[in-house]
Amino acid sequence: MWMYGVLVLLWAAIVRAQFPRVCVTPEGLRSGQCCPSPFGRAADPCGVSLRRGQCMLVRVDSRPHGPQYPHDGRDDRERWPIRFFNRTCQCSSNFSGHDCGRCRHGFSGPNCDQPVPV
Repeated sequence: MWMYGVLVLLWAAIVRAQFPRVCVTPEGLRSGQCCPSPFGRAADPCGVSLRRGQCMLVRVDSRPHGPQYPHDGRDDRERWPIRFFNRTCQCSSNFSGHDCGRCRHGFSGPNCDQPVPV
């Protein structure tokens, strides 16, 4: 039985969350906005000053579920992620990440404009 306890503790230590830590604050959850700055600046959501991205409304699929889905209206995964956040970063060009602070796969450099040779 103690081995199960050790496994649970190990699993809990390595699990990663769905939401960026900077967004899961009381204020972030109240506002429904997850648009952090990649440089920690309060007035620069998503790195908009450097044209990395901008804070946009999240659009979700509004088509109805099929008859095989019995949890309509009771599941947090429905209309994901607007159950928690209705505004997130939409990154421009070759930037990516929750705050547009990383380069898209296959690119590097300070402006994410240098292709990575394979």
